[in-house]
Amino acid sequence: MAAACAALAATTASPRVSAEEPPSADRLKSAADEYDRGRRAFLADDFDGAAVHFEAAFRDAPRAETVRLAIRARRKAKQLGRAATLAAIAQQRYPNDPPTAQIAKETLDEAAPVLNEYAVDCNADCAIAADGRVVSQSDAQKHRIFLDPGPHELGVSFKTGGVARHIDARRGGKDTLAFEAPPAPPVSAPSPVSPVAAAPITPEKPPSSAKPLGPVVFFVALGVTAAVGAGTVVSGIDAKNNPGVDAVRRACAGKGESCPEYQDGKSAELRTNVLLGVTIGAAAITGVIGLFFTQWSSSGPRVDTTGVTRGVRVGAAPMPGGCSVGAAGTF
Repeated sequence: MAAACAALAATTASPRVSAEEPPSADRLKSAADEYDRGRRAFLADDFDGAAVHFEAAFRDAPRAETVRLAIRARRKAKQLGRAATLAAIAQQRYPNDPPTAQIAKETLDEAAPVLNEYAVDCNADCAIAADGRVVSQSDAQKHRIFLDPGPHELGVSFKTGGVARHIDARRGGKDTLAFEAPPAPPVSAPSPVSPVAAAPITPEKPPSSAKPLGPVVFFVALGVTAAVGAGTVVSGIDAKNNPGVDAVRRACAGKGESCPEYQDGKSAELRTNVLLGVTIGAAAITGVIGLFFTQWSSSGPRVDTTGVTRGVRVGAAPMPGGCSVGAAGTF
């Protein structure tokens, strides 16, 4: 940690040197945020992450001290190729800044015998990526990059498109690569439109699809609903009268809920509640069948299916003697 702090302090001590036009306020803010993230990562020995942030800060607002920090972070992360590529940029941009010139020379001297240096020439401004990672810091016609020995996939991006090339880097090699921007796609003139073709076409209204069920299915469902509803009413009356509240009180006085008469009453009540639920479900299904799935003949009698739904009482039904079907706590 102490060594990292010392390196960070030494790199940022020199004054800013830049001959470029000042960036916008938004880019300055973005660069400051990236710089702060890079500083924190550097002090935490996350050198790869620090380099990413310093490079982003340099792209937003180029500064000599920022590129020096990026070079140091790449070297500490054992990424000599990326460090040397940054050093070449620093050497070209800031030749009169002593700290920058020194670290750039040290890095390039270390890279020369072990890496392959490429001078990349483009016929228009381009950006360079190697193995899916951007290595250039700005769009330009000339770039100087360094790659580790071995196979690489180089991508060159222009405003009009991209060009890819496979290269095999050599230890201590020095080569030149040239790329041409792909032609821009032709802009086709709009074809003349005849008055007939230009006239709006009104699409035909598709015929409505017939519903799958006939009225018989609806009336069968209605009959089932009525039958279950009648069974619910009968069950409710039976739950009220058999064995009856008074009989349960007489037979179960002091015996608690284990009394047989009390259990019979609870069973009758549960049966009635189940039948009530079945009745409500059957009524709902019947209404859906009538509204959405039944094809009623246009020439036949019209059936008010909504009336069927309204005719079903959903809830407790008053019974003779004051009993309510589905009302809990009868006993």
